[in-house]
Amino acid sequence: MSFIEVSPVYKYAHQALDFRSMRQDLIAGNIANVDTPFYKPRDIDFESYLAKEIKEELGGKDPFKLKLAHTDSRHIDPNTQTSSAATLFFRDGHMARNDGNSVDLDVETSEMGKNSVMYQALIGALKKHKGIFAYALESSKNI
Repeated sequence: MSFIEVSPVYKYAHQALDFRSMRQDLIAGNIANVDTPFYKPRDIDFESYLAKEIKEELGGKDPFKLKLAHTDSRHIDPNTQTSSAATLFFRDGHMARNDGNSVDLDVETSEMGKNSVMYQALIGALKKHKGIFAYALESSKNI
């Protein structure tokens, strides 16, 4: 085990990088198929999957989530999860052109930009994380 992997959520940052890379490929594929007849844009939802995995890793504690009152037996349990993995879906809600293609270039380039920013933020966080532990190890030599 490397000294960098002491944080319990460190491995999830790497999974998030993998998912962000996969999402970038999907968005690039959507842009590449902007003129393909009957093409439907694809995307991936992994944030909810990673949040669930991290919550389990931290012992099921979620300090930022308010508990809902369960005052009637007919209330739906908000903790039920329908999916336990990242899901690939077709992005819907955009008007299809006459050729049946529903890729919106503005939406795709916007999503690509947001995804790139999140990818760079994850890389920056991992570098800072590594730097903190390297500094702690380096400082402990002087004690």
